[in-house]
Parts: sequence; C-alpha cells; structure tokens
Amino acid sequence: MRMFLILLVAMAACTASSQRASMRPTTGGIAGLARDMDSGDPVAKAEIRILWLQQGTNQGRTTTSGDNGLYDIETLVPGKYQLVAVFAGQPVEVSNIDVRAGQITMVDIVFTLGRPDPIKVDFGSAKASQIERYRPSNVTASVAIIEGTVSDTATKQRVAGAVVTAVIGDDSNRTQQTVSDDHGRFRFETYPGTYSVSAYYSVGGRGQIEVRRSNISVQGAEAVHVPLWIEMDR
Repeated sequence: MRMFLILLVAMAACTASSQRASMRPTTGGIAGLARDMDSGDPVAKAEIRILWLQQGTNQGRTTTSGDNGLYDIETLVPGKYQLVAVFAGQPVEVSNIDVRAGQITMVDIVFTLGRPDPIKVDFGSAKASQIERYRPSNVTASVAIIEGTVSDTATKQRVAGAVVTAVIGDDSNRTQQTVSDDHGRFRFETYPGTYSVSAYYSVGGRGQIEVRRSNISVQGAEAVHVPLWIEMDR
C-alpha cells in the first residue's frame, strides 16, 4: 500500500510538471509603430515583412500598419529576424531583431517621407540611443513635446511601468512625471526649455534601477524622442 501511494504521488508530480511545461510560451512576436521622422505622424498602410534568419531557411510573415501606424506579428519562432518595411517606395530595413519566447519585441519603423532613400538600421547598434527631433503639425509655438521609450539594455525589450520624470533646468517646481505604458512609451506635453529626463524601475530584492539623460533642449512647436535604457541585470 505504501509503495502504491509513493508511485501515485510520483505520477501526480510528473503530470503537474508536464502541465507546467506545456503552459510555457513557445513563441514570441514583433510589434511597433511606423511613423514619419519629420512630422512624427503615424504612417498607415506600410507594407511590413518579417524574415526568420535561421540557417537554411527563408521563412517570412507579412502585415500592414494600421491607421494609427501600429502593427504586430505574433506566434514567431524564437530567433533572429530581419524586418523590411516599404511605404511610398521607400524601404526601411531593420536587422538583428531578437525574438524570445513569451515576449513581444518592440520595433518602431521611421520613414523619411520627404527624402525617400533606402534606410538600413541595426537594431542592436548605438544609434538606438540617439535623440530624434521632429515638428508635429498640430503643436503651437508655446508647447513642446518630450516623448520616448524605456528599454532593457541587455534584452532590448521595452520596460512597462517605469516612472519617468522630466525636470526643466534645476527647477524642482517645474517637474512632470508619468509611467511608461505597456509598450514602454512615455510622453510629456510641456514648455520649451532644457530638461533632464530620468526613469526608474523597482526590482524586487534589488531596489530601484535608474537612468538619466540631461541637457535635452526642446523648442516651441518641436518634439524630441528620447530613448532611455535601463540595465535590468545590473
């Protein structure tokens, strides 16, 4: 009887372990925003193709960006991918995109509609940290926009729930704060000036991880895109 109970417990443990394994995600995805560099406006109906760079294969998936410029492709096998997007005859190629099981890799696509030359971007390069500027068509001279993304330096995954703060000069009374959304994005509608922008994220057992970028100038009727990278494994 005792041996029977031991076997029964062992079988139950194996079944539970098998169920947990079957519940683990086996695929990931790529999603993002297609927009114009000069105006910041979303680009709708861009043709987007994802290529899996596994040796000996050339499998691809296609989609188009929606009216809001957003796109997503799910159920991708983990691995390295290349993205090729085309709009108004301009191709944008993004290489070295790492897709992991259970995660969505956010890849924004930036077209230069007034200068439709081919664009090639290495997703893992330092250029991902560059601050971009554009002129939104619906922003007045008394208003400035600071927006951007919060990402993990190691995995390139966006970080949701990070607390982002914008301070103009050294004036703590002119501070704005928000939280990065599910896609790791943040946005401030503020005044022209020179800002420090920081983000912090609380990790259980390790306290707060913070990153800061200073001397970010923004003029009236201008928007700046500020990427913030947090070392989650530090």
